[in-house]
Amino acid sequence: MAFDQDNLDDTIGNVRKQRRQQEDKKRMAYRRAIEDYQESKALHAMVCDFPDLIGTPQSHQSAH
Repeated sequence: MAFDQDNLDDTIGNVRKQRRQQEDKKRMAYRRAIEDYQESKALHAMVCDFPDLIGTPQSHQSAH
């Protein structure tokens, strides 16, 4: 029974490639989560700059 070094190298290369792809997916998901959080935080800050615009339509109608 002969040992096939090329096949072993291909298998190791495929395992490394799959692991790298999984790590890249995790890293991109983490990056997207951070970006979503930053966008949400910025939007919240913009909305909070105008608290009088937040509320129910009834409260605006009764104030007039």
